[in-house]
Order: sequence, then C-alpha cells, then structure tokens
Amino acid sequence: MPIEKRMMYFGFGEPNRMTRRGIGPRFSIITVIGGVLAGWLTLRYHGLFTIRGIPFWLLASLASVLVFVGMVVYIIALRRFNQGYRQGELVTQGPFAVVRHPIYAAWILLICPGVALFFRSWAMLMLPVVAYISFKASIYREDRYLEDRFGQAYQDYRACTNELFPVRFFRRITKTSY
Repeated sequence: MPIEKRMMYFGFGEPNRMTRRGIGPRFSIITVIGGVLAGWLTLRYHGLFTIRGIPFWLLASLASVLVFVGMVVYIIALRRFNQGYRQGELVTQGPFAVVRHPIYAAWILLICPGVALFFRSWAMLMLPVVAYISFKASIYREDRYLEDRFGQAYQDYRACTNELFPVRFFRRITKTSY
C-alpha cells in the first residue's frame, strides 16, 4: 500500500479528504497506547493504582452497565453512520441528535471508564482523559470536512448539538417537558 494511502488511513494527510473511518484510527491508536501504558502501570505498581474501599462486585456491576450501554450506543451510532455515509447524507437523527460524535462519546464516556472500573485501576481511569485529548486534538479535521461537504446544514447542526457531552440535548428535553 502506498504511503499516501496509509497516511490517509490513520487520519493524516489532506484536511479536505476524509475516509469513512474519519479520525478513528488515530484516535484508536493513541487511546490503545494510553490503555496499554495504564494497564502496565496497574500491573507493575498494583498497590499504588488499585481502587480500594469499594467492593469489587460493585465496581464490576457498574463497569458492566457502562460497557454494555456504551456498546449499544456505539453499535446504533455506527449503523446510523453507515446508512448515512452510503447515501451521502448528513446524519442528525438517533444518537446523532444527542451529540455530534456519538461513536467517540460511547468510547470516551462509557466504554473506557467501564474498563477502568472493571480493572479497579486509578491509572486506567485516566484513559478517558487521554482519549478525550486525542479526540480534541484531531476532531477539527472531521468537522472541517463535514462543513466543506454539507455547508450550512452542518453549521446549523453544529450550532445546536454538542460534539461529545449531551448537555444541550438534556437542556432541550427539560425545557420542552414543562
């Protein structure tokens, strides 16, 4: 595979070109490296990084719920995204009505913290922070691409939907429920 294609696969290259994967490969690589490092720290310095004082069954239960909900959100968002991508449409329904990037949100807000809790690791609780920094450092490329591709429709969508945290969504729900 030519170097240009490999660079595009991992999210490097021309900002006005984007593969179906978006920044996913770059985001994933950085997050996995952070996870491996946190896992190594947890194993190497077990006593220092172990979450104590909370029963394992409670952490494991919470972890299971977070990972399960995260995987459900991830799968639903991925299916919606693939449908929209095939049709060349901007996806703004389903999980995309809650946040602009629900695939990344599922990993950062649900799956990564769930894995950290399952391993009872303070070091791994830094993984969502690493993933968020990776996301913020790269997401401008996807946003710029989508703005170039969909124009005013994406600008309007961006103005009323948070990129990762569903704050505006919950504000809309509470305002309309009165």
